[in-house]
Amino acid sequence: MRELTRTNDPVFLSYLTAELKGEGIENLVLDAFASTLLAPMNATALQRVMVDEDDYWQAWGVLAEAEESVTEDSLLDGRLILLQPKDGFRASMDPVILASTVPVQTGDRVLDVGTGSGAAALSLLAREPWAWVTGLDIQESLVALANRSAVRNQMSERATFLACDLLSEHVRAKLGLFDHVMSNPPFFERGRGQIPKNQARALATIESTADLKAWIEFMAGAVRDGGTITLIHRAEREDEVINFLSAECGDIAVMDLMSKQDEGTQKLIVAQAVKGARSTNVSRTELILHHESDDFTEQALAILRDAQFAPISTS
Repeated sequence: MRELTRTNDPVFLSYLTAELKGEGIENLVLDAFASTLLAPMNATALQRVMVDEDDYWQAWGVLAEAEESVTEDSLLDGRLILLQPKDGFRASMDPVILASTVPVQTGDRVLDVGTGSGAAALSLLAREPWAWVTGLDIQESLVALANRSAVRNQMSERATFLACDLLSEHVRAKLGLFDHVMSNPPFFERGRGQIPKNQARALATIESTADLKAWIEFMAGAVRDGGTITLIHRAEREDEVINFLSAECGDIAVMDLMSKQDEGTQKLIVAQAVKGARSTNVSRTELILHHESDDFTEQALAILRDAQFAPISTS
């Protein structure tokens, strides 16, 4: 068994073990007798909560909520509950927009690479509840929260979140091929700019051993011929994105994400390509997020509030 936590707070211990039991997680409290005897003399006497190794990260998610180190946020105008760490990388509107552009249909299998706490994967299921979504991330703590969010949203039968390194030789073969692959990968190259002090934020924003080329190659290898690859990235790296996509894909379409009409600075794009397509043409569309008054545009609200499909391809 593996130690989950230690505590000398009997109220918290009772609450935690009850929550673990409610999730079907077997647990064992050690040192209970010694702590009870020592409590009047030693307020630091701790009891250890132990769980099976296979249940550890699911149990960690329960612990994180019990300790209030996560927040329960809502997306899509309250239609979706998302559990996120208070500190570290937190989802914004980017994964919601990403999910809105994937042309998923009933019965499709979708892979979300670098899923984090599952915002894109769950947003996609809010639009098409009869798809099957698998999310991958290297951070086990975020995967634990994503799985708990899937349960909270009654999506656990359709959503599976796994902790793994996409550079692992056996990952892609084990998963098989998908109809669509989407990703919100780390935006910044390693060695450029300041690395965030928070490790979780650094892993989510700075490329590690898997750079952009390796990331897109993994996505291309995980999608069937005729399926789509979709990713959101910084506009300044568009040439790289298109170059890597062109190696195995065609029919590339780009959506420019603009804060306001005629705004001079563009920060993000969504790029989409079709595996095995031959056309080298790149079509373009744009999404204007805000009016001059800073209110969201009707097109943005259709995505962020109503979970509507936002097609990129013009073909």
